[in-house]
Amino acid sequence: MKNGDPKLVEILKSGAERVVNAETLALTALRRAIITGALAPGEEIDEELVAGHLNISRSPVRQAMGILEAEGLVKRIYRRGVIVTELTADEIEEIYNMRALLEGLAIRRAVPNYTAEHVARLKAFLGKCPEDGDNRDAFVEWNARFHALLYEPSGWDRLLATISQLRNNTARYTAVSHHLVSRLYDPDNGHGEILEACESRDADRAERLTRKHILAAMDTLIQTLGQTEGWADRGDGRER
Repeated sequence: MKNGDPKLVEILKSGAERVVNAETLALTALRRAIITGALAPGEEIDEELVAGHLNISRSPVRQAMGILEAEGLVKRIYRRGVIVTELTADEIEEIYNMRALLEGLAIRRAVPNYTAEHVARLKAFLGKCPEDGDNRDAFVEWNARFHALLYEPSGWDRLLATISQLRNNTARYTAVSHHLVSRLYDPDNGHGEILEACESRDADRAERLTRKHILAAMDTLIQTLGQTEGWADRGDGRER
């Protein structure tokens, strides 16, 4: 963990302005640092340093680490400490296929419950997609929020929570993959088509397009990371 990383320090310190509970503060700040890539896969997390930047004791930081470990974002290594989890190609493929199925189910349930007001919210939010392709953090956050809005009317909170957890597990790789983010900025990336299907209340098409959209992102991510020196073991080694 880099002691003076400006992005990491900013995230840790800005968290104090949003929440008061020490454990929630640590959890919120660390999760955001991992998702945005400020804490990179494989990087060790210095609990004392985190506590110092957040101006809290180490106890709530350790408690937050336990929650992040249950979410799959960190893991404890004997005689090394806590590190940000690294994913292999197989693990990324597994997570994205789970997401494709679950997000397909979520949008299928959501579409019949759409109102004109919700469609208007989605259209307005789609228009707020960050235009600067180099602003990866802003896009990753916008993309997660757009998908959350798509599925919100499904009414199944456990399903939405599971989707969010799976998305968080791969978001950090999206954040460091410039090629993937550039592809997602492409106006033909599928968001508009999905929204059109939702507006016409075509649940079958919305589900099909959502699954296709997620699996296409998976292929791009795996191909991009496969060209990255030092990436975690690719798993089965299959060409994609």
